[in-house]
Amino acid sequence: MISCVLFDFDGVIADTERSNGDYLAQALAAFGIPFTQEDRLSLIGTNGAGTLDRFLQRADPPITREQLARVREGLGNTYEDSPLSPQPGLREWLEELNRQGIRTGVVSSTSTKYIVTALNRMGLTGQFQVIVCGDMVRRPKPAPHSYQLAMSLLGLSPEDCLAIEDSPTGIQAAQAAGLRVVGYKGGSVEQKTGNASWEVRSFQEIKTLPPFLEGGELP
Repeated sequence: MISCVLFDFDGVIADTERSNGDYLAQALAAFGIPFTQEDRLSLIGTNGAGTLDRFLQRADPPITREQLARVREGLGNTYEDSPLSPQPGLREWLEELNRQGIRTGVVSSTSTKYIVTALNRMGLTGQFQVIVCGDMVRRPKPAPHSYQLAMSLLGLSPEDCLAIEDSPTGIQAAQAAGLRVVGYKGGSVEQKTGNASWEVRSFQEIKTLPPFLEGGELP
């Protein structure tokens, strides 16, 4: 069995991705900037900072990053202002993992402020032994740095850990750090997760995978 499970936040711990896209779409609409489904999907698994430049290039008349940021802040955000709840079955599974002595962590591209706020609102902060966010590393996902930092803080190696991700960006980051990955497809915005070692649609299903069975081995 593995020693640690590292969770992405958006779309895995909580179903935030549609709401995140909606907030950005409202901000862009204030300047007449179009926001497509392709745009929505391109944001998933990233911290969004570099992507904003693409939207700014569409503005007519031109606007600055600061103007867009002010409107976004005025609208609020998913982590502080929207209803939040853990994905079905997650809370119970975290408690089960902790009883089994399997450590858990969060590895996200989103900033620390928002992730900690969201975890506190859902009463989940104490369930995780490490939290690594996008503003804690030089290069966030798809670079492997966030996963490498999480393992370093825990004193673990890639073979000890399993990542749970819902996007190609996150899967790439975890695999680049040497981890096996479960592709989670239980969120409202489904991504391509075919490069993962396994694909599941619920946390109940994850329990049946080889790494969590007695004597199970990672492939």
